[in-house]
Amino acid sequence: MKRLFIFFLFLLAFFALAPLCHKATDGFAMVNVYAPKGDHSKWHREGEFPADLMKKPFTYFDSGSQSYIFLSEDQTVVLKLFKFQHMRTPPWLNFLPDFGKLKEKRAKKREILEKTFESLAIAYDNLKEETALLYLHLAKTNHLKKRVTLIDKIGKRHSVDLDQVEFLIQKKGTRAYKTIDKWIENGEIETAKKGIQTLLKLAAQRCQKGLFDKDPDFSTNFGFIGKTPFQIDFGRLSYSSEEKDPKIYAPEMIRITREFEGWIRKNHPLLLDAFTKELDEITTY
Repeated sequence: MKRLFIFFLFLLAFFALAPLCHKATDGFAMVNVYAPKGDHSKWHREGEFPADLMKKPFTYFDSGSQSYIFLSEDQTVVLKLFKFQHMRTPPWLNFLPDFGKLKEKRAKKREILEKTFESLAIAYDNLKEETALLYLHLAKTNHLKKRVTLIDKIGKRHSVDLDQVEFLIQKKGTRAYKTIDKWIENGEIETAKKGIQTLLKLAAQRCQKGLFDKDPDFSTNFGFIGKTPFQIDFGRLSYSSEEKDPKIYAPEMIRITREFEGWIRKNHPLLLDAFTKELDEITTY
């Protein structure tokens, strides 16, 4: 009876502390960043590995919908490790055979992983400059022979073998809204106008390359590196040749920029004319 009481007390403590631990770490745990078994080589891209960037620790910076983000010591690049807990069934189910609802769930999780990796490969192949993507590692390797030190949100250090994890390296920028706010605050009106115009051009170029983006949120997924616009998040891309047709991408551009226009109208109405003129130019055919 005493053992049963202790067991239930342990369970109670576990479920009470779990949310607090998750909040303290943003859910980051090394077990979450290792991909489930499977062949991911079709999405892997080999490029020049930026070994010098890995010599110093990366510190926890943020958590996105698909990845944990770590910032380099000089704050110029980010290392993104993927949240595979959303792309696989819980490990404690691994011993169960593949049948029924569990089989369906595993297939659905696998589909999420494949769509995510396909999107990342599309970005590397077609939008490398537009996404400021430096390196994409989507399959386990044995040639990097490099470990990197990660410092998580609570200050704990983790030594990670980069051959054994899937990751990407991207230049660090600042989100679009924050950058535009800063330009206006500094009285750089013309810079802000030009920034909005180049940002709209960037979104249109993606369409003109025959790519569809399921999540084109200007408030979170776009930003600037200096005065150069780039797409921060690119995990929802897919090929769509019809996107090249102005009759298709023109109304899409109007739709996806509606919230952006509302934000400009509310916060910086003096920039609205520059926004409208550029959008009209893009959508007139």
